[in-house]
Amino acid sequence: MKIMKSFKPCITEQEAKQALTLRGRIFRSRKIIPYRVELVYLPYYFFQIRVQNKKSQEREFLAAIDAILGSFSMVEKEVMIEQELNEAEFHPRIKMEDAQAVLEKEVRWFLVSRSLQTREKYRLLGVGSGELAWYPYWVGYYKNKAGAWEFLSMDAVSGTIQGGPARRLFIHAFAETRVKAL
Repeated sequence: MKIMKSFKPCITEQEAKQALTLRGRIFRSRKIIPYRVELVYLPYYFFQIRVQNKKSQEREFLAAIDAILGSFSMVEKEVMIEQELNEAEFHPRIKMEDAQAVLEKEVRWFLVSRSLQTREKYRLLGVGSGELAWYPYWVGYYKNKAGAWEFLSMDAVSGTIQGGPARRLFIHAFAETRVKAL
């Protein structure tokens, strides 16, 4: 059994269940509690990005490319604590080289966005070599009015509820392993 690098969740299962409990739109007191909450680890390639502003100050960011669809995201490395994962349910679909190609394209848009937010122009100095690791998410499962199963995911490190792009990632990940098991 190969030991793999992953990150420790900062959000407990109880906190995740509370955050993933849906409130009614009209009557806020009405709650839809998840039927089940589980911790899921998805594969990502992590890259260090070094940038420089006009004042010659250097900064480092940590970028992540998911290893299933190749979606780009930025992560806060300050809150991430490494741990070992014995076995992963989900395995990478894309290669490191493909992830690096996506990163090189997407990081330029990130720098433009960051420059507009901070009113400083950033220049890319370099991209470090990639590293494969598994990132944790809490997933809550619900039954809708029609009786079909739905899910909602939450970042287990930052506690952020995930939206559309992450939902697409989970659907592809689940389709690979869990549908075959049925």
